[in-house]
Amino acid sequence: MTSAHLLLMTWLLWLRAWRDADAQTICPHNETRCQVNADRTNIYSMTCGGYGTVTQLPAACNDTRIIFNLVIRRGTTVNTLQHRILEGLQARHLELAGLGIRAITESAFDAIFRHLQVLHLQDNQLDTLPLGVFHTLSFLGQLQLHNNRLTRLSDGLFAGLNNLKSLTLNVNRISAVDPGTWYALPSLVTLILEDNRLGEGRLVFPDRAMMQLEELRLDKNQLVAINDDIIAGFPKLRRLYFRWNLVEALQRNVFRTVAELKEVYLTGNNISKLTQESFNGECMTTVTETNE
Repeated sequence: MTSAHLLLMTWLLWLRAWRDADAQTICPHNETRCQVNADRTNIYSMTCGGYGTVTQLPAACNDTRIIFNLVIRRGTTVNTLQHRILEGLQARHLELAGLGIRAITESAFDAIFRHLQVLHLQDNQLDTLPLGVFHTLSFLGQLQLHNNRLTRLSDGLFAGLNNLKSLTLNVNRISAVDPGTWYALPSLVTLILEDNRLGEGRLVFPDRAMMQLEELRLDKNQLVAINDDIIAGFPKLRRLYFRWNLVEALQRNVFRTVAELKEVYLTGNNISKLTQESFNGECMTTVTETNE
């Protein structure tokens, strides 16, 4: 072996050692980029940041303790959530908001599903999500996807979210929704879909798709009517937000199928008159039609 080869090998070994020493990690110990509140049994909170612009999340270390709240704070910019993010860590509440995320691989959450109950993905740059991306998250109760760039909700997108209670999709660009999308959410209680483009297509919530839904927010969607396609399938609906749409009148007995409905918000529409016939004789605790 020549001296040139020896010199090259030495340089490569030094470069590898230098990179390993400076490797970015998400870790509950010996990591200057993470602030941790923990004891021997639990990690109550862990906030990590200062990674700059990276193509994917840094690797995580292994720890048997459960992390109650894990936050990757703003200031870190991540292009893609890669295969099995944060493998080795167990989090109940994971916040990945405002990181500039553009893409998520289908298997991104496969390593953190066992304890995850809350997932924040809002304020990113997601315009699409792979079908089945949440398929392992059967314990998830809250998912926040608001303020992204999503344009379509497809059948299979929310597969696996059998116990999800709250879903936020407001401030996206959603104009197309496959009706079968909603069958994956049998336990959903609150659905926030305001400030999208649902008036550009036909909005249908199939009967018996979300039997537990109590609150539906559809403000600012350029919707022209409240009809059975939208509300008939929700026997437990209590609060309906339909503000700043294009409704001019309410059909007679339009709320006949939602016996539990108590609050209807209609501010910012073009309704000239409300009549008792529209409410099927039901007593609403709150009906608003004027500017608030």
